[in-house]
Amino acid sequence: MHYLFLISLGWFLREFEPIRIAANYIYDKTGRKPIVEYIFGALDCWTCLTFWSALAVTLSFKEAVIASFIVFSIETIYDTWSSKR
Repeated sequence: MHYLFLISLGWFLREFEPIRIAANYIYDKTGRKPIVEYIFGALDCWTCLTFWSALAVTLSFKEAVIASFIVFSIETIYDTWSSKR
């Protein structure tokens, strides 16, 4: 149940529109610097965002890796299933 919360938190942070609008506004104001593109690229990746949010919530590297691996597995299974349709 704990990992379900961490995975849903990562998904929520990625898909919640007001957070995306604020992030896009900040991105547009800072310009196209390489470090800014790297940070905001990580905000668009469900696996990366799950890892960092799980690390911030639990302060456990092991749990953050497990949560992000579960998300990676979900994305891989979904991509494989949707490409066969």
